[in-house]
Amino acid sequence: MEVENLLYDKDCTCPICKNQFTTKKVRTRSLRIENREDDFNVIYKNINPNYYYIWVCPKCGYSSTEKEFENINKNQATILQQSIGVKWNERSFSGVRTFHEAEESYKMALLVAQILKKSKAYTGGICLRLAWLYREAKSPKEEEFLNYALNFFQNAYQTERLDAAGLDEVTLAYLNGELNRRLGRQREAIKWYSVALDHPDIKTKRHIQLKAREQWRLAREQYGHEKDEAN
Repeated sequence: MEVENLLYDKDCTCPICKNQFTTKKVRTRSLRIENREDDFNVIYKNINPNYYYIWVCPKCGYSSTEKEFENINKNQATILQQSIGVKWNERSFSGVRTFHEAEESYKMALLVAQILKKSKAYTGGICLRLAWLYREAKSPKEEEFLNYALNFFQNAYQTERLDAAGLDEVTLAYLNGELNRRLGRQREAIKWYSVALDHPDIKTKRHIQLKAREQWRLAREQYGHEKDEAN
């Protein structure tokens, strides 16, 4: 099936400049899961929905996730107009996106998040999805953005109300473990998996409980191999 047939146009109004534009969204009924990775990346046949996760206003450059797109006040709008809008070269992200257009959309969303001092959990989520894009492209930048995501997430766990970001402590503790494991930090991974498994809410997250146990054993095994090789 052609990519165009898996997408539809969503009408949007930019909360910054009031420009009306369209952005592509994926028809969920057309998605077919091929694989689920342990850091929550879902791989689909025929299309990668992450290409269209960020909405970008073609006129002023304002970029955000759909959920956060209208979550902006007048003061923030003024700040973005002065910092991004005056430098932005108008261009459209409304068609079928290339890898480089998807990459740019995430980098713009990260810039906006930085300027507006968005939550660490939100910013970490954007970094993680960008890392997934780089993974698909087999780019070495994957590790760089996994690192960024991990730093944001670990700080978020300690300092933020996670429910406001659509996360919970059990899931984020597990994810911190998995990102540490993928980055070769097995001792830290074991610690974070244990945080998830020892959390009082773990029994309400059965799928996370099972996955955390499995990955805890894997990290212990990998850590043992590292110690053997060091001796």
